[in-house]
Amino acid sequence: MTFFYYLISFLVIINVIVIVHELGHYIAAKKIGVKIVKFSVGMGPEIWGFDDKEGTHWCFSWLPIGGYVMTLGDADPSSSTEDTEGYEKLSEEDKKRSIISKSNWEKMLFAFGGPLANYVYAFVVVFLMAFFYGVPKYEPVVGEVLKNSAAERAGMLAGDRVVSVYGQKVEKYRDILVHLSMSEQDDASFLIEREGKLLSINVTPEITIKKKIIGGDKKTKLFGIKSKSPVFEKLSFIGSIKRAIADCVSASKEMCLVFKKLFAGQRSLNDFGGVVYMASVAGDLTKTGNIAMLIMFTVTLSLNLGFINLFPLPVLDGGRILICFLEQITRRKFNEKFEEYIMVACAIFLIFLMFLTTINDILRIEVVDKFVSKLLG
Repeated sequence: MTFFYYLISFLVIINVIVIVHELGHYIAAKKIGVKIVKFSVGMGPEIWGFDDKEGTHWCFSWLPIGGYVMTLGDADPSSSTEDTEGYEKLSEEDKKRSIISKSNWEKMLFAFGGPLANYVYAFVVVFLMAFFYGVPKYEPVVGEVLKNSAAERAGMLAGDRVVSVYGQKVEKYRDILVHLSMSEQDDASFLIEREGKLLSINVTPEITIKKKIIGGDKKTKLFGIKSKSPVFEKLSFIGSIKRAIADCVSASKEMCLVFKKLFAGQRSLNDFGGVVYMASVAGDLTKTGNIAMLIMFTVTLSLNLGFINLFPLPVLDGGRILICFLEQITRRKFNEKFEEYIMVACAIFLIFLMFLTTINDILRIEVVDKFVSKLLG
C-alpha cells in the first residue's frame, strides 16, 4: 500500500511539471502559426480523447508519465524528425501551418517554449508563495547534532550559526550542504557564531566507502548535523519578485556547477538520483501533509526539467535549437540519415542514464544496500 502511495504522489507531481513543459511548446506553436495535431497527457495507447474546434486532438494515454505535443509536420511524437513525405501531400493551406514550413528561428522558438514554461512556472509559483503564504527560510543554524557523530566529537552544538564553510560565506542552510558536497577535501573547516562569539571548528567526517554493482566505489562523508525546521516568511511584492528570480538563477548556477564537476571527473554518476528518488521525496512530503513544501518541490523539479532540456543533445529541446541554429548559419539542412543516427545514439545514452540513476536509487534503500554490501564485501 505504501508503494502505491509513493507512486501516485510521484505521478501526480511529475505529470504537472511535464504538462507545464508541453503547454510551453503548445503556446509557442500557436504563436508561430503551427497547427497542433495532438496533445497527449501520458504515453502509449490512448484511453480517452476529444477534438477541439481547431482540430487538435486532446487525450489521456495509458502510461501515466510524461506527455507530448505533436505538430503538423512531425514524423513522431518526440518532434525530433520531420515528415517530409507527408508534407508534400498536404494542401497549400496546411503546408503554411506545418512546422516544416517555418523558419529556423521560429523552430528554435518552438523548441525553447518548453524549457521557458518550466522556468516561468517556477517563477510564478515562488512569487505567489512568497507574497501570499511565505517561502521556507532555512537559517544556516545547526538544528540537531547527532549523537556520536563527527560534528559532536568536534564540539559543534545545536544552535550554532554557521558563518562560513571552507572559507566560503554561508547565507542559508543549503549553502552548507552545497559546500560540503562539492569540496574534494575530507576535513571541513567551519566558522560558527555561538553566543555572540566566532569560533573555528574543524570537523573530520566519518567516511564510508561502498562498492557499486556497476563498478567503482562510492565515497560518502557523514558529518552528523541537521537543519532546523524552516520558517515561512512572507515578502513584499518587489521582494517576492526578487526571490523568484534569485531562486531560478541560483538553481541554474548550482546545476551548472554540478555538471561542470561531473564532466571534469570530480563527481560521479553514482551521486545522481532518478525517478525512484523523486518518488521517495514526493511520497515523504505528501505524508507530512505539508502542501507548501510539496509545492516548492515541484518548483525544483520544474527548474531541473527546464535546465536539462536545454542540453545540446538532439533528442532534447536544446539539441533542436542547436541544429536549427547551425542550419541557419550554414544555410544547409542536416543530412536526415546522419541526424537520425545521432538521435538514436542520444536516446540510447539517455536511457542508459535513466537506468543507472534508477539503480543508484534502489541501492540507497537500506535493505538493498545491506544486501549489496554483503554480496560485494
